[in-house]
Amino acid sequence: MSNGKKVAIVIIVLAVLGAGAYVLMSGKDKSSDKNSSQTSSSNSSSNSSDSSSSNSSDTAKATATITYSDSGFSPATTTVKAGDTVAIKNTSSSEMQFNSNPHPTHTDDPDLNVGTVAPGQTQTFTVTQKGTFGFHNHFNPSDQAKITIE
Repeated sequence: MSNGKKVAIVIIVLAVLGAGAYVLMSGKDKSSDKNSSQTSSSNSSSNSSDSSSSNSSDTAKATATITYSDSGFSPATTTVKAGDTVAIKNTSSSEMQFNSNPHPTHTDDPDLNVGTVAPGQTQTFTVTQKGTFGFHNHFNPSDQAKITIE
């Protein structure tokens, strides 16, 4: 094989690798942007500077509170209106990840994809999509409950 062909093959391989790296990195940026816009929209009604948890005034603004303990979610079913703020309170001994069903794709209602809530912390989010949706702790998918949004 001539040197010219070898150089051309190396250039093509580098171009393909570079394009692949660009696609992977741009995909990560989009998912990170989605998570930060979701967190900011989830907390848009609060003036909290810490988007990973809410303070007591955020919890007071919540229409409903769903508590996660070592024995699962309480209440098992919650009913709220579209536009309401819901608080997720983690009283368990470990962090939990609040997500919509089905596990592991979490595609039923993106508003419910709150993410990780540390023990002792409360996270708020706003519901917009009407319907009845299941949710679970991603780290323990057998812990499930339902929310109806009217």
